[in-house]
Amino acid sequence: MSRQDLDRILFDRIWDLGAQAVKDEHLSALAYATVTKPTLEEYQESHGTLQADLIKVIQLGILKLRERGELQEP
Repeated sequence: MSRQDLDRILFDRIWDLGAQAVKDEHLSALAYATVTKPTLEEYQESHGTLQADLIKVIQLGILKLRERGELQEP
């Protein structure tokens, strides 16, 4: 599997956890950002407010992975 494929798989996993956290924690300010799931490329090409909100969803996903012990600090 290529590095790009692995990056997409990780992105999808983190996004799913972040989007679920938005839903579970009733974070209405981020709800619009999770209506559709961006591709890794769409995420990388986002700008402005949308980019900032997508980053917040990703940060929530990373936090959830860490809480599960599936991602360790470097």
